[in-house]
Amino acid sequence: MTNSKRPSHYETKIDPLAYMKENMSAAGYEGFLIGNVIKYVTRYPKKNGLEDLKKAKDYLNKAIELYEEGKKKQDNHHNWVCPKCKKSNSQKIPPGSTFTIFHCSYCRLPIQAKFK
Repeated sequence: MTNSKRPSHYETKIDPLAYMKENMSAAGYEGFLIGNVIKYVTRYPKKNGLEDLKKAKDYLNKAIELYEEGKKKQDNHHNWVCPKCKKSNSQKIPPGSTFTIFHCSYCRLPIQAKFK
């Protein structure tokens, strides 16, 4: 958070947000962040004013960072459905590739893939 005057009860050996990010699913952690954005934006006029807006901004920035991290990971993967067994696959695209052959993780069917 951007608040440099953190109360002493926030001083712990483990950063709760870092712990949550490492141990929750990406969707669960994203839901937590967006839920806090909604909470602080909704209550700011009646409770803590600018302080709540700044908290909402902090959580929104963390949600944006999470989105951007996920986007980078997606850009390096090719998601596809096997035409034989109809199961979803996700495989890493080799750097600089314009063409590669993937094998289905389930039935081992080879699939040719071209990239732009």
